[in-house]
Amino acid sequence: MPSLRQVRVGRLLTIRELARQAGVAMSTVYLIEAGRSRPSFRVIRQLAAALGVEPQTVDEFRGALEPRYAPPPVEPER
Repeated sequence: MPSLRQVRVGRLLTIRELARQAGVAMSTVYLIEAGRSRPSFRVIRQLAAALGVEPQTVDEFRGALEPRYAPPPVEPER
């Protein structure tokens, strides 16, 4: 799976251009790419739409989505 940076660069976009198209702050894109922030659902949708990709195809998006959809832990029977 490609990283957000790989997808962005593959579409010849700067951080500034992607942020503008997605309607988010440049620092948001920078922090996600640097691994210092986990995007919210809203930000994932906005960035994915601006890039023209499904959210699950980007590493940082998949990583942010998986824990939220993981089933709750099963407690052992006593």
